Amino acid sequence: MTKTVFALLLFFSCCQLKAQPSDTLYLPKDTVYELDAVEISAVRDNSIMSGTMSGRIDLKAENLQSLPKFLGTTDMLRTIQLTPSIQTSGELDAGLYIRGCESGHNQVMFNDVPIYNPMHLMGFFSIFNSDHISSSSIYKSYISPQYGGRLSGTVCVSSKSEQAERTSVSGTVGILSSQATLETPVNDKSSLYLSGRGTYVNLLLSLIDLNEESVQPEYGFQDYNLTYTAKPTEKSDVLVNAFFGMDDFSIKEYYYQANGGISWKNAAVSLQWTQQLSASSRMAHTAYYSYYDNLIDVNFAGSQIRFPSRIQDFGYKGKYHFRTGRCYWTAGADYVRHSVRPQYPETQDLFSSALSQSAEKIQTHEYGIYAQGSFHLSPQISARLGLRYSGSIQPGHAPYHGLEPRVSLEYEWKNDRKIMFSYTLQRQYMNQIVVSGIGFPTDFWLPASKNIPAQKAHSLSLGYFHAINGRDYEFSVEGYFKRLYNQFEFNGEMLDMVNQSYQIDEHLNMGDGHSYGIEFMLQKHTGRLNGWVSYTLGRSTRKFPDINGGKTFPAKNDRRHNLSVVTNYKLNERWELSGIFVYATGSAFTMPAALYLIEENAINEYGPHNGARMPAYHRMDLSASYWFKRNSRRESMINISLYNAYGRENPIYLSVGIEADREKGKVRISPKGQSLYSFVPSISYSFKF
Repeated sequence: MTKTVFALLLFFSCCQLKAQPSDTLYLPKDTVYELDAVEISAVRDNSIMSGTMSGRIDLKAENLQSLPKFLGTTDMLRTIQLTPSIQTSGELDAGLYIRGCESGHNQVMFNDVPIYNPMHLMGFFSIFNSDHISSSSIYKSYISPQYGGRLSGTVCVSSKSEQAERTSVSGTVGILSSQATLETPVNDKSSLYLSGRGTYVNLLLSLIDLNEESVQPEYGFQDYNLTYTAKPTEKSDVLVNAFFGMDDFSIKEYYYQANGGISWKNAAVSLQWTQQLSASSRMAHTAYYSYYDNLIDVNFAGSQIRFPSRIQDFGYKGKYHFRTGRCYWTAGADYVRHSVRPQYPETQDLFSSALSQSAEKIQTHEYGIYAQGSFHLSPQISARLGLRYSGSIQPGHAPYHGLEPRVSLEYEWKNDRKIMFSYTLQRQYMNQIVVSGIGFPTDFWLPASKNIPAQKAHSLSLGYFHAINGRDYEFSVEGYFKRLYNQFEFNGEMLDMVNQSYQIDEHLNMGDGHSYGIEFMLQKHTGRLNGWVSYTLGRSTRKFPDINGGKTFPAKNDRRHNLSVVTNYKLNERWELSGIFVYATGSAFTMPAALYLIEENAINEYGPHNGARMPAYHRMDLSASYWFKRNSRRESMINISLYNAYGRENPIYLSVGIEADREKGKVRISPKGQSLYSFVPSISYSFKF
């Protein structure tokens, strides 16, 4: 029965020019120095993460192979969740929570194109094929003014863009999904990359005993990527990227003749052109198309309820980089036309009546212009000053607009220690409406309007960064504070929409919030043993006049402690061992405090809003990889992983049981956690030839 409930729950519920490098020497004019001969050598860089000393985090896709895999797949976004202040989410939570903000406050960019749902299978996998992408960068302190429209962090994922030297095929075969990538030179100035990924999870679902023969779930997803890179001239580059992905989950109940499902699709297409104008200037243009839709469909006894939603973007981004003296400048503009279809129900033959309700498309225009200067105030002090002016226009509504100043100051001494301070003001005009506790893909997007104001956030951060022993080790500690305005929560349930007079803005509670905390991180880059330890102590609160009596309450994603430990050990040329341990405070939820029986109907009385906690989430993953071949032309490797190695039963939700004490005439509410699995073994084979 638990697995049946779980199945039903599944159904219902960047390229920026930097200021002067840190090791720049300021020399008097016309001074001549004689240098001794220098020998330069290079070794294979196996570090997974870099960039911390510059205030961001960079992940290299090619080095993720050694990490433990979930059902045969290494995932970029799940690796990102192992870094500071990017919270470890529980199973079935597809959100990406950065520094206490909501998932919809973050911007995920795929080749400079916004992605509205980057997840498959309720968060177990992302849409990013690890064989097709090259790198990912995370910005969460100082956010360059070229990135706008969100209140929190920005994640930039890039496909491979280098010229292919020869035709090769790479891929991974796992027990849940497989993927393959073809890269080939078209001519001496252009290359083509093609990737595909699919799942055969239905074979596994057919083996699961649901204890009820009448219930049968089905699930599948597919991803397709295309990248064409060309260099028409010595100073120009053209990059074409296309992505399409789709998911389909359905469940059939034969006894009651009921069935339903959730399906969602992502598409992104971009054309990027970069032109080097001179030794000190270049420009870049991007035209793109982005599409996301989801559909919830329920059929029961001849009646049908559908909940469709969609967002479609056409956009352009232009940037101009140039240098004057020792100052680097970036200026640009961006524009996007959103076409949004909010989630309204469409019903047929419901309660013996034909009720059909369809939402009209909402057209809105979002724009921004910006400039940023990066320069040194002294040999030790550098600064980045940025200003963005953004706005949103929706026909029939008053426009929203405003300035977004941003500043970053860095003080560096001894070439290995740095203090960084940053302030940003960010505005958000496109809002994610969360209608269930699961997160994606039952949520949808809605633009700011007359009754839904634009969101705004002030962000401060102060950090200390230290490279130790020639950057073999890196240590960082960073504190942050965010003040959030015009936050909202959906008040009600999805089935409340099945009403002729339903209006979304009447079911939104508005308020403000705070988020603050401190992050610690220690990395080891070199040697046979490398990895990192990250820990975040944070708090995220909200205050809404119509919730909790106007008193402050924890945000749903408020998790006081977040700890991640990642290790990788190269035993020899063939064997690599790795392990991951994560711990996070349980997320907040509202718990029933009392139960009343009124005319044989059970009525719940709830306690303080988000006043209860799920049990703490923790798990350990282990992995062993054996390399048959590993050189520039051929690779082959087998990986054996154990996800949740010690069998921790992390609950995905709490069911509330009733225990009656007939002698005392009392009824006690007893919550019980429902977990999805204990431990999950996997084996996969990766190759390149």
